[in-house]
Amino acid sequence: MKYPSILFSLCLALSSSTLYADDHEHEHEEHGAHEHGAATLSLAVGTAGLEIMLESPAANIIGFEHAATTDADKQKLADAVKKLEAGAELFSMNTEAGCTLKSAEVISALLGNAEDAAKSKDDHDHKEGETHNDMDVTWSFACTQPAELQEVAVKLFAAFPDGFQHIKAEWVTEKGASALELDKDDTIKLTP
Repeated sequence: MKYPSILFSLCLALSSSTLYADDHEHEHEEHGAHEHGAATLSLAVGTAGLEIMLESPAANIIGFEHAATTDADKQKLADAVKKLEAGAELFSMNTEAGCTLKSAEVISALLGNAEDAAKSKDDHDHKEGETHNDMDVTWSFACTQPAELQEVAVKLFAAFPDGFQHIKAEWVTEKGASALELDKDDTIKLTP
């Protein structure tokens, strides 16, 4: 799964138009910005389960954004990917929903499976030799009782203690959409 599911994309579009209709200009200015310490976490609940997508500068996760050329950097990158692929350790849901991790995909130019940031159009100027690479992760959780899904505990701050300072969390369910800013591991309440 190279791209989020159609449901996830539609939910995010609905979420963005619902949550930020009054603040469209401000949101447009922030979209795509590369800010170390900051990330966006999007959650969508559907009839089969939950999809979570993280968009983050690579520095938040591995501590650097340049190509991993040394053995130490290659090991840091491999360790981070392994940790990200273990999504069940980064998120937990209320047990009544019966959710289990189905898949995890990490996309980054550092892994060679995404467009190189130096070649992509960016919203700000780069200093000579400066590289900005992101890591985008999509986790899919299958849930036996998705209607029972009421909360998602986020454990990204503990997993990457030197990286995240704040995460903008957005979510959409059949009951509506909402958002909040996380500055530590916390539980997102999906019900109004």
